[in-house]
Amino acid sequence: MSDRIVIHGACQNNLKNLSLELPLNELIVVTGVSGSGKSSLVFDTLYAEGQRRYVETFSPYARQFLDRMDKPRVERIEGIPPAIAIDQTNPVRTSRSTVGTMTELADHLKLLYARAAQLYCRHCGARVARDTPDSIYAAVRERAEAAGDPRVVITFPVAVPHNFSEGEVLQLLERQGYTRVYSKRDKILDIVQDRLRLSSVERSRVIEAIEAALRVGQGRVDVHVVAPDSSGQTDGGSVGPDSSAWSSPTPEKRFAPAR
Repeated sequence: MSDRIVIHGACQNNLKNLSLELPLNELIVVTGVSGSGKSSLVFDTLYAEGQRRYVETFSPYARQFLDRMDKPRVERIEGIPPAIAIDQTNPVRTSRSTVGTMTELADHLKLLYARAAQLYCRHCGARVARDTPDSIYAAVRERAEAAGDPRVVITFPVAVPHNFSEGEVLQLLERQGYTRVYSKRDKILDIVQDRLRLSSVERSRVIEAIEAALRVGQGRVDVHVVAPDSSGQTDGGSVGPDSSAWSSPTPEKRFAPAR
C-alpha cells in the first residue's frame, strides 16, 4: 500500500484542476480564506471518495441501508483508505464526546477488547484467566504436593443480605445440607463444603466439591490449609493463627463455573 494519498485533477466545486500529494499517518491541517476550497478538498473530494470506496466493499443488499455520496469530480485518487468525517456542525452537545463515540467506533473497540484482549490484574500485574473445576483441582494439587500434602478445607463465601439475619441464612444453608461455618467476617460466612487430604481421596470427590462450592458460592471457592495441630478448626469457628489459605494472587478473583 502507498504511503501517501495522490490526487490528480480535482475539480470539485471551486477547485481548479488541483493535484497534490498527502502523506498518510500524519496530522494535516488545511487552511485558507473563505471560499478557497478547503471543504471542497477535504469533505467533497477526499472524504467522498474514501467513503464511496468503502461502501462498495459491501454486498448490494447491505449498500441499500448505507448513505452513499456522489462520486467527486476528480481525474483519479490513489492510495486513499476508508474515511471518517466529523464536521463542525455535528449536533453532539456533550463535553465527553470523542471521535470514537461520534463515529460509533468506540462500540466496536469495546467489543474487540472484550473478546480478543487479555485481562491483567491492575494490582499485581498477573494475568486473569478463566478457571474451571479441573484447572482449580490441578492448581490445588500442585500446591498441596509442594506443601507436604496437608489437610485442606474447601469453602465458599455466602453474603448475609441486609434484609435477612445470619440465623435465617444459616437455616437456609442447613436445608441444603451445609451445617459447618468455617469463619465469619463482616457480613460474609465461609461455609465448609468438604474436608479432605488430596492424596487419600479420589479426584472425582475433589472435583465434585469444587463444582458445588462454585455453584453455591456464585463463582467463588476458597481452599484453606489446616495445620496438623488444629484439626478441630475445620468444624467451625474462625480461622486460627495456625491455619492459612491458598488464594489467587489476583484480589477478589472469582473462579467461574464451567459451562
